Parts: sequence; structure tokens; C-alpha cells
Amino acid sequence: MKPADLIAPNHRILVIDDNCAIHDDFRKILGGDNQAGLELRDDEAVLFDASPEPFTRFEIDSAYQGENGFEKAHLAMVQGRPYALAFVDLRMPPGWDGVETISRLHAVDPNLQTVICTAYSDYSWNDIRERLGHSDSLLILKKPFDNIEVIQLAHALGRKWLLARQAEAKMADLNRMVAERTAALEAAHRRIEREFSERSRSQAAFRTIFEASAIGITLMDMDGRLVAVNRAFEEQVGFSEGQLLGKNALEVGSLSPETFQELRRELSMRGFFDAREVVYRRPANGMRTALLWSRAVQIQGSQRLLGLSLDISDRKRMEDDLQRARVAAESAANAKSEFLANMSHEIRTPLNGIIGFTQLTLSTELTADQRDYLETAESSANALLRILNDILDFSKIEAGRLDLERIAFSLRECVESAVGIVLPAGAEKKLDFSSRIGPDVPDALLGDSIRLRQVLLNLLGNAVKFTAAGSISVEVSATGLREGSAELRFTVRDTGIGIPLDKRECIFQPFRQADGSITRRYGGTGLGLAIATRLVEMAGGRLWVESQEGAGSAFHFTMPFPLVESPEGPDPGFHESRRSAGEPLSILLVEDDAVSQAFVSALLTQHGHSVSPAGSGIEALSLFERGSFDLALMDVQMPGMDGLQAAAEIRKIENAIGGHIPIVALTAYAMKGDRERCLEAGMDDYLSKPFQANDLIACIDKLKTRLHGTVNPRPPHDDHCHCNALPAGN
Repeated sequence: MKPADLIAPNHRILVIDDNCAIHDDFRKILGGDNQAGLELRDDEAVLFDASPEPFTRFEIDSAYQGENGFEKAHLAMVQGRPYALAFVDLRMPPGWDGVETISRLHAVDPNLQTVICTAYSDYSWNDIRERLGHSDSLLILKKPFDNIEVIQLAHALGRKWLLARQAEAKMADLNRMVAERTAALEAAHRRIEREFSERSRSQAAFRTIFEASAIGITLMDMDGRLVAVNRAFEEQVGFSEGQLLGKNALEVGSLSPETFQELRRELSMRGFFDAREVVYRRPANGMRTALLWSRAVQIQGSQRLLGLSLDISDRKRMEDDLQRARVAAESAANAKSEFLANMSHEIRTPLNGIIGFTQLTLSTELTADQRDYLETAESSANALLRILNDILDFSKIEAGRLDLERIAFSLRECVESAVGIVLPAGAEKKLDFSSRIGPDVPDALLGDSIRLRQVLLNLLGNAVKFTAAGSISVEVSATGLREGSAELRFTVRDTGIGIPLDKRECIFQPFRQADGSITRRYGGTGLGLAIATRLVEMAGGRLWVESQEGAGSAFHFTMPFPLVESPEGPDPGFHESRRSAGEPLSILLVEDDAVSQAFVSALLTQHGHSVSPAGSGIEALSLFERGSFDLALMDVQMPGMDGLQAAAEIRKIENAIGGHIPIVALTAYAMKGDRERCLEAGMDDYLSKPFQANDLIACIDKLKTRLHGTVNPRPPHDDHCHCNALPAGN
């Protein structure tokens, strides 16, 4: 509905009468400019003490039967142009009479003002009211009617229709305002109820948490005096609520004065503190440790200090126990490492003498039986060395103390070297050996060639061990080539005994073999494949096996390698020697073990070199200052001044007088970091004991090549003979 001030006056009148003349009369009276209308306008002005209004021209519509009048009234309502007033004749045969017509009109338009026009007394007023009911919208006009009377009715009822509509609009506005206000009040009421309910639930939840929490909770006033505590806090400090309320931590005696004042200052400056570790006193069991949190909060309009307290005494005790256990474990680990290092030295030193003198003796004139006995002794010593190296390697891997190097090497030389080492053992069984490297496989790689060869030697050694007849092959192919890197796949095949399907996983586990009887029949520690697997995985690859029992096995492993444009050239760090490459060298041999000293001296003398032995670092310095040497072989562990100190002192002397003598470390230590310590002390190379005779000669020849720039065709014999690289210990 429109607002009341926007409702316009309605001058539409419907006349329903079966007499045409009546319609003409109404048009003359209400639709024309007559004198009676003007007089009525003047009378209204006088009556209502207002200026005369413009004369109103009413819009008159005619209907000659009740049914026709009803249709027009209904259509007007549909169109939104209702009539304000209807003059209805009482008697209109045939069809509806005036009373029926008015009843129908009020049904379709309850706001329509109606006037019954009648010349007869067919119905009394009571009869009409009984049929139509009580209504303030119904009047009676007797025929013949007076013009002034008609005009008055038209104006009055038209104004009444307008006022009634405005009143309805005003009432609707008021009802809407009341409804909106009521809705707003109801919403506010519901919000207040909800907030009250939520606050009640929050308070109940806080109280539940406050009482049930395992962490001590306190509320204090701004002076630090307790106003509320939970049960956990009572149990924590050993006082009841009655003993605590109204007091502060200092008055209770829990905190020391220094700690209490420090916490007060921090709260005053920052307004909070978090996870402050404090020591407090508990009456029952003395000093305890707790973590404290505190901050200012608003509770029911009051400023409070909320405090949380967590006893961590047990945790601190556990941390102390763990710290002591960690120190003990580190001490045990250090003791274990030291034990392994000492055992390595103590075993390798006599092995060096056994293997060395056995090889020297084998180079002399011997009977067949003597040679057979010595070769058996050499084989046994080498087997013992392999077991020692396996155990040390596995210990280093398990402890995370083994690192892979990243140096340039030739893949083909590495593969050929591994095959060459096992070739004599395979020849004894009359096994056919073959190797194939794919044409697209790059040769110049960056990586740890010693560890790669160790993996290949392990797989090739197992292939020879478990193959009685047939063949062994090595294949290398490229599975992925990208700019600057390559992933290579290595395969070692044999026609040996094969591996049962249910045993293929356990062979890669430490100290496990496919069959316990194999250990007794073929020997071995059961560490080889476990070490090979770890080395391959450390390099970023994987190792697996394909096998058929009784028909042989194929071990595969992959490794990624960065590429290099060309292998590394000679080390430019050595100065030109005054001797030529073919001439013997003057060698300073520093070795405190008499057996090792005798073996190395005899070996070097056989190869034409001049040897000056020294039994200690101090004696070596004395000889160095008095003599002139091309090379020094330096034992590391010696009484008094050890080899590292002696090498450092030699470098100091050289810095003062000039020159540079290559120093090779000869040591029975083969643990992680030993090589680095030797190089840091000023040594140029590293050779671990026990070494083969060919190892030492090859290392000296390599140094001669670097000294004089000549090419030495002698290849390394096994994994101990290499410069500036940690030995594999196969």
C-alpha cells in the first residue's frame, strides 16, 4: 500500500439503475458546471472556514443491471482504478435487486461507499441491515432526490473514501513500524539470551577446565595476591586453598625473594611472561622445578593476573638422565672407535710383515713344496685381511663415518682393474671371463672409483666363489644420459649354484647367507653383499639380484655419475727432481716396527733404491737435516714424536730453506679421517697397512711420474695402491 500522503482523491462514481434518465440526471449534477455545485462549494468554504476549493468534476460510469454493475466494479478493482462511490437503485427487475447488488459489490470492494436510491418502501431499514449487515459505507437516498443532496453525498462520501484509505495506509505504516520494532526487540532479546547462555556456558566450561586441569591455574589481583586456585596448583605447591588465598608466592614461601621480584618486574614491564623456568620449594619433597606463564586478563570487569604452572621436575630429571646416557654413549662410541683403530693397527702391522716377507720369499729360489706352502700362507693372510677390512668397513658404514669421494677417474680402467684382480682365481677354475661396456657409456666420470671397484670386486669374487664351471661376465650400460650426468647400470652374471627364491632378500643382510652350510663350504663373513648394498645406496643407486637355483645369478646395480670433459692430469704440486725418472731414489724410511722396517727396506733395495731407516720421528728429523732425500715413507704411530708431527716439522724446515720432499704415510690406521689428518699434516700420499709389495712400488712409481712428468705403465695391483684416496679395504 502507498504511504498515506501519496493517496490521491478518488472522483470515480458508478451509477447502477435500470432507468436511463437517472443516469443523465447524475451526469448533469456531478459531471457538469452547474450553479448548485458552485453554491455548494461556497457553503463548504464557509462551513469549514477555508478557502473555496476548485469545483470537482466527477467521473460517472453507468450500469443498468446489478450484474453489469458488479462486473464493472470488479474490472475497476483489477485495473487498480476502484470506484469511490456507487448509487444503486433498489428495484431493478429482472435480475439482482439493489440489496443483492450491494452485497455483491461489498464482497469485491469492501471500501466502496454505497447509496441506495429508492422511490418505494420495498424494504424497511431493518430489513436492509439484516440482509447487508451493519455498515458505515451505506446510505439511503429517496427519489426524487435534490441536486444539492446528491452533490453533498458525492463530496462527503468521496472525502470519506479518501480519509478511510489514508487512515488504512497510516495504520499499515504504524503496524509495519510496530512489527519492525517488535522484531528488533525480539532479536535483541534473543541475542541477549544467547549471550547470557554462552557466557554461562563459558563460565561453566572455564570452571570445569579450571578445576579439572592437570596444570596449576591461579588468578591473582594486580598485586600478585591469589584470589582463586585450582586443585592441581594446591597439589603442586603442597598448600590448601585456604592457606593460599590472599597471599602471594613470596608469603607462602614457594619462591625465593630474588625470583619473585624478577617476575614482578617482568610483568610490570611487559604485562606477561611465557615458559619461565623457576625453582620453587614444596614442603613435602623440597626443591622442585616448574614452568610459569602469566598475563593480565579481564574477568567480570576486573583486572586479574592469570597464571599457569607446570611442574617439570620429573622431566628435568629425565633430561639429566638422558644427558648422562648420551655422554656415556658417546664415550662408549669413542672407546669403540679407539678400540677399532687400535685393533686395526695391531692386526695390520704384523699382517704387513707376514704378507711382505712371504712375497719377498716367493721371489727367491724355492722348492715346489716351499712355494706351495708360502702361497697358501699368503692366501690365508690375504683372506684374514679381507675379513678385517669387511668388519672395519661395515663398522664405519653403520656409524655413518664412511664418505664417498668425488674425483675424476676412467670407468674402463676401473672395470678392467676389478676383472684383472679376480682373473687369476677364475683361471684356476678354468672359467671364461668377458666384459662389455656399451658404446654410449662415457669413460671420464666423477665419483669414488675405489668404492665402485670394491662393489665390483665383491660381486665378481662371489661369482668366482660360487661358480664351479662356466663363465662370468661384466656388462655396463647407460640407462639415463643427461647433460652433465649419466646413470649407469652394472651387471655381473655367472653360471654358478644360483640362489633359492626365498633366500634372495636375506643375502643382502649383514652376517646372512642363503644357507648356513655355505659358510662352512665356501667361507666368508656374510658382510660383502651388505657392504656393497650400502655403498650403492650411498651413491644414490640400488642393487638387486635375478637368479635361478642351479642355473646361475645376475647381480645388477645402478649408480649416477657426473661427467668430466677429460680425466685429471698430473698434480702440478711437486717440484722438478734433480734425478731422471729411470734412476733409483734416495728414500727416508721412518718405521718403528722392526719387522715392517726390514720388509720395506728389503723390498726397496730389491728395486734399486737407497734406503735410510729411522725408528722414530726425532731420528727422522735428524737424518732429514743431515741428508738429501727424494722421498720419505712415514709411519704414523710411533713413540715420542709420531709421523704427523714429524711431517709437520719437515714442512716447517722446508718453508725456511726451500724445497719439497714428497711424504707418503704408511699406517695401519684405516678409519675415517685418518687420510685427512695425514694430508693436513703435510703428507702427499697415504698407503694403509698391510699393503702388497706391488702396492708400495706402484705408489712410488706414480710419485716418480708426477715428479718427472714421465708415463708409468704399471697399473695399481689392488685397492690400496692409489694416491690421495682413502683405501677401500676389500
